Amino acid sequence: MTSNTGLATDDGARVLLVSTNRERQPYPVVPNGMACVASALDAAGHRVRFLDLCFAKDPVASASAAARAFRPDIIGVSVRNIDNSDAIALRHYTPEARDVLRALREAAPAAKVIAGGAAFGVAPEALFRDLGVDYAVAGDGERASVALVDALCSGAPVENLPGLVRDRNGTVVFTPPGEDADLDSLPRPALHRWIDLARYQRHGATIPIQTKRGCVYKCIYCTYRNVEGWGYRTRLPELVADEIEELKSKAGIRHFDFVDSTFNSPPGHALEVCEAITRRKLGVQLDTTNFTPATASSELLGAMKTAGFRSLGITAESASDPVLERLEKGFNAAKVREVAERVEKHGIKTLWIFLVGGPGETRLTLEETLTFAKWRLLRGDAVYLTVGLRIYPGTTLHRIAISEGVVPANSTLLDPAFYFSTELKFATTVARLKQFAADHPRFMFSADSRSMVLPYLTRAASVLHLPRPHWQYMGLFQRVARAIG
Repeated sequence: MTSNTGLATDDGARVLLVSTNRERQPYPVVPNGMACVASALDAAGHRVRFLDLCFAKDPVASASAAARAFRPDIIGVSVRNIDNSDAIALRHYTPEARDVLRALREAAPAAKVIAGGAAFGVAPEALFRDLGVDYAVAGDGERASVALVDALCSGAPVENLPGLVRDRNGTVVFTPPGEDADLDSLPRPALHRWIDLARYQRHGATIPIQTKRGCVYKCIYCTYRNVEGWGYRTRLPELVADEIEELKSKAGIRHFDFVDSTFNSPPGHALEVCEAITRRKLGVQLDTTNFTPATASSELLGAMKTAGFRSLGITAESASDPVLERLEKGFNAAKVREVAERVEKHGIKTLWIFLVGGPGETRLTLEETLTFAKWRLLRGDAVYLTVGLRIYPGTTLHRIAISEGVVPANSTLLDPAFYFSTELKFATTVARLKQFAADHPRFMFSADSRSMVLPYLTRAASVLHLPRPHWQYMGLFQRVARAIG
């Protein structure tokens, strides 16, 4: 029922939340952010319906049917990524999101449409224009979405709401989020309430946990500071442990993935999180693919092992000093080697993550990275490498790309553009990596992760209950995929 001044009565608005992310290679990603928004809107008294399109056979038809059945006052659509950031096997996601939005509008023409998700933290104004929504939110979705829905319900003005993107007489206006440091007052995501976690796990996904938001590092290509803000806003370690314990008891989850910008920074907070989990004696397995070599003490690694870490992913990006310096990673190649030895001594297997083709990259620096990769592969680790760096608006790499004439200054970058060092030839580099991959099955570069066979192998590993993370079977997966391919 609609009031005279706003969209809904004191019973709250009917809000249909739609997660549009359908990427399942190499495995699907649980829509943690949308669950956070759903729980926040529910706690604020609104009636929430959650539609996850990840596994829908026909996402447009599913979206249309949900909107007609629920008759929402407000539709919230999440766009996780603009594209897959892969120069070799590029996939653009916004066209599919546009089709879903069109179906939702046709099915519920009176509903206000709000868009959000990590992609709007990266390019809020450009995406707002491209998708043609009524409003968009950036920053902490829980606060921005609740404030906007409350205002639309009551008929209150929305102009000054933090994190809001709107149209003002043909001009797109973006009010910066102004992030609140207090994350502990936000409702828990309650993933098990909104999402079919068992289905995600059957397809190889891990269950996300966030201990903080924001970042202090200056990596030239990264969007974390655009999405979550500068500096760290940490959660109380006991509340993190509470969330893990709740998901274990209510949903049977035993493997968790920390999805912070960098789990181990600040190191004191990471240590306290591990100790809080250890005190609960939960018997869970922990993982992260966001671990920086910048800070990795023996004390922290020991606490991680005790808490449940058996493996982790380290975002080194390069093992060559000239490249690390240009990427502004905050550590050098000697530090990378030191951390590799320290992690191995603690019995933690590692997936090393690298980028090739950034500023300063040459054939010599690439070979330095591959020499390090070979060393770690022979020690039982795995390696994942991406070719080319996706240029995102507002990053230092964006400014470098403009100055070098790689992209025009007026480009919105919604159409993916990549930086690749002029000191390298793209085809020659890919050929070298293919040669290296042929000799090292646990080496994967971005094109391999797009294999149509890989999701089936990942799902088979889940069905067989093979211990996670599944990247530790990369050698077997690669042999099978290449044999079939």
